[in-house]
Amino acid sequence: MRSSFISYKSLKMQAYHVLKEAIISGTLTDHQMLTERTAMELFGISRTPFREAVQILEAEGWVYSLPYKGIYVSPVNLKDFEEVFELRLILETAIVRKVASRLDETGFAVLERMVESMRTDSAAQNDYDFTSLDFAFHRTLNNMADNRRLLAMTEQIYDVMRRIGMRVLRRPIARREEIIREHRKILDGLRNGTAEAAVIEHLERVKQLMKHE
Repeated sequence: MRSSFISYKSLKMQAYHVLKEAIISGTLTDHQMLTERTAMELFGISRTPFREAVQILEAEGWVYSLPYKGIYVSPVNLKDFEEVFELRLILETAIVRKVASRLDETGFAVLERMVESMRTDSAAQNDYDFTSLDFAFHRTLNNMADNRRLLAMTEQIYDVMRRIGMRVLRRPIARREEIIREHRKILDGLRNGTAEAAVIEHLERVKQLMKHE
């Protein structure tokens, strides 16, 4: 519930996060027109916060504008994914290399619980929640590296990857089982020195699936 004490800036950022999550989840689809009326009807976002939020979203590439026509949801294409994949491959192999040398049993237990919380049954856990848990696992690993600049760099690309992950889960493959299995291989790799190879295998599988989007 909105409060009169909520600042204008916070309303703008709330609108930004709501609209971005709607794009990530697929509630707003590729090339869909995004209007003030749509934002109000679907999300209760009023005119001024909507306009300010759209400016941020366009600057970040989540939406695009056509003169005299309107604002539309930007699609994710293979080029976008390849750029993000390249960055993620560099960053996450460096992260697991660092984490492997310092991870204790408490840390392993945290990561284990996160994997155990992921469900293969979409009726028990929808795609959006499953994908959020997937990236929560990676974010937790990143935090364990204790490098705030490295963490900031990964955060810039994870929202795009969550959007891609949602698309992959909708394909007629047992991707949930694969992700859980790949996460367990990363955990095993942190113990036995094969974590970098496990991360590469995990990311290469996503790349393979996206090429057939």
